[in-house]
Amino acid sequence: MTNSDPPPKHPHSSGGAPTSILLDELITDILSRLPVKTLMQFKCVCKSWKTLISHDPSFAKLHLQRSQRNTHLALVSDLSSEDQSNCSVVPFPVSHLLEAPLIVTPFEPYYPLRNVAIPNDPYYVLGNMDCSLIIGSCNGLLCLDSYSYTYEDQEHHWFRFWNPATNTLSEDLGCLNKFLRLTFGYDISNDTYKVVAFSADEVKIFSLSDNIWRDIPSFPIVPFDIDASRCHPYVNNGVYVSGTINWLTIQNKTEYEWNDISIDQFLILSLDLTTETYQHLRPPQGFVDVPPVDPAVTVLMDCLCFSHRSKETHFVLWLMMEYGVQDSWTQFLKISFQDLQIDYGISDSLDYGSQLYLYPLYLSESDNTLIMASNQEGHDGYDNHAILYNWRDKTVEQITSVDNEILWFHTKDYVESLVSTF
Repeated sequence: MTNSDPPPKHPHSSGGAPTSILLDELITDILSRLPVKTLMQFKCVCKSWKTLISHDPSFAKLHLQRSQRNTHLALVSDLSSEDQSNCSVVPFPVSHLLEAPLIVTPFEPYYPLRNVAIPNDPYYVLGNMDCSLIIGSCNGLLCLDSYSYTYEDQEHHWFRFWNPATNTLSEDLGCLNKFLRLTFGYDISNDTYKVVAFSADEVKIFSLSDNIWRDIPSFPIVPFDIDASRCHPYVNNGVYVSGTINWLTIQNKTEYEWNDISIDQFLILSLDLTTETYQHLRPPQGFVDVPPVDPAVTVLMDCLCFSHRSKETHFVLWLMMEYGVQDSWTQFLKISFQDLQIDYGISDSLDYGSQLYLYPLYLSESDNTLIMASNQEGHDGYDNHAILYNWRDKTVEQITSVDNEILWFHTKDYVESLVSTF
């Protein structure tokens, strides 16, 4: 190019206006750092902003990358009905849980409770979306399950994707004529979301990109509790992390009989959503004693988590700091039941149904806080409750809702995003 040649035009330039191009890039950069609620309001500023916010997948990805994680939980609230479709699913800031007003139980002993006000809004009621159950949460999308019966008593199951932050709901997807358990996650390489339907002898995958069910090889080792009666429901349905779905497995066992299980039988089964193949991960090497209740496989701080009771004295939580690397398992917390102010359900001599079961929901180093679901009756009288533990101050509180019971074992991690449901 000679000195007399004009400068090359930007590919998106209408007349070679570099100042305008830089301004557009600056606006995109600023908007990508704003909360979703603010962006929803900004859609009315101009047509180009509405297109960027509502219809640009690249902008949605950039916004998600820059969004602060570990800020919300999707709480499931029981609206005092035996019909599951009358439950509500409410994305709730963790800060509101930590800062909720303290109340004290009216009778001795006086226990502190954080009283959470769950919005009683028809927008969050599952039945109003023709759904009955929350399957999972990934990148701001909630996957919801629904079913119906024909007059011939034939089952029909389907699911829908819901983004509460953008108020978008997909059509009915993935109809099945039989019951299979469902979980879902994000296929990073193919940039699509996949739902996994499974039973002990069958596994199917539904990809949002091609909109059909496909059979894949069945589990090499069946995840624990698929056919078990002695297990804790809703806690081993497959958790998503780093492009994979992960389940706890116990080789050659369908029931949890802890006196008849060896440490070597515990494995974590991982399904890669891109290759649709399985691999096995070992629990941490420090997991050396079979606990009286099954361990939990969860995801905390974007890391695979393995947690379990230890003897009759402690609750232990491990994080896999680099997914798939066995040596990266790190013992993050070992908390005594004394510090948790728990003296019930921890004797090895108790039957399985009476044993304490703790399920981690939230972990944060910035505020030194762990939130766990417990299957024991709380100070508020509900059958299960949440424990809020600060390991720096060694303080313990329980969380309650005066208006509605919170189904803590259904709680999912959640992040607000612009990810499309279509």
